Amino acid sequence: MAGFLKTALLIVVAAVAGAGATIGAQAFLPHATPAGTADKLPPPPPPKPVLFADVSDITVSIPPDVGAPATSYLQFAVQFSTTDPNALTAFAQLQPIIKADIINLLMNENSHSLQDPATRADLLQSCLSISNNVLSQKADYTPANPFSAAYITNLVVQD
Repeated sequence: MAGFLKTALLIVVAAVAGAGATIGAQAFLPHATPAGTADKLPPPPPPKPVLFADVSDITVSIPPDVGAPATSYLQFAVQFSTTDPNALTAFAQLQPIIKADIINLLMNENSHSLQDPATRADLLQSCLSISNNVLSQKADYTPANPFSAAYITNLVVQD
């Protein structure tokens, strides 16, 4: 009998706690907008599509370590993301300059340093800076920094 009373008391306490939580939630949580006011709010703008420009088919010779002769080969490709379609047009016109600057950047690397994730992150940031700087300096592109991110799509080091 004592077990039955404990169970019944536990059920009553749980029911009261649940009712109290429901009343408390209604008091503190925001309510839906009144009828008719939702129609007056402007709809949110549609998200802008993410567009990509790429520099691919880069192959350079690099040394395995600092101070060693260049005996390794690096294949590299990178993509840049933007939401501005005009940036893609400017990028396509200036791609040879961007590619040349990236090749110069890669020729300063070595196969040992490219194994470090921090070096690859720095490489991505440098490639992103190159693409944005070339667009702003050579094409007077505005707004500044049309590309927001860079992604390595191919990185192969062959010794």
